[in-house]
Amino acid sequence: MAWREDLQTLREEVLAAITRAMGEPAEESAEDLRDRRELYQLATSLQIAQLLVDLNEVVLSGAGRVESTSLLDYYDDEDFLFAMEDLDDDDDDDDEEEDDGPEEGEELRFSLFWDDSTECAVDVELGKVNGRIYLMVNGDEVRQSREVLETAVLDAFREEMEL
Repeated sequence: MAWREDLQTLREEVLAAITRAMGEPAEESAEDLRDRRELYQLATSLQIAQLLVDLNEVVLSGAGRVESTSLLDYYDDEDFLFAMEDLDDDDDDDDEEEDDGPEEGEELRFSLFWDDSTECAVDVELGKVNGRIYLMVNGDEVRQSREVLETAVLDAFREEMEL
């Protein structure tokens, strides 16, 4: 496990160097790195990726695919931001303040995709917004416990398969 921790530390150093080179405030970057590390450690302790890999191997005989992404990477991507701007409504009449959404925090997503007449998915999201960590399975928040997570993933799979 020390090797993985060394790699994570190196990753943080590289990200900090890139951030400094881009001229962003180092304090914000350090906080983002701490949040990201905290989420990766929780994801590792809950074995989220392995849970989906096991589900794919045992139930789907390896026919699905498991992906993991950091949604912060998407929100930093210029093409993604441009695409999101294109989707915005032209309703400037709304007097309500809009929520900035995931840009305010970090989020990791682990997904299992498979085909069953249409593409199905089980998404496990782990995020931190306003100092609060949350864990969601297909949009429903669950406690940060391996047993609760296992049950929620199985229920989400059954729901996707309409069992």
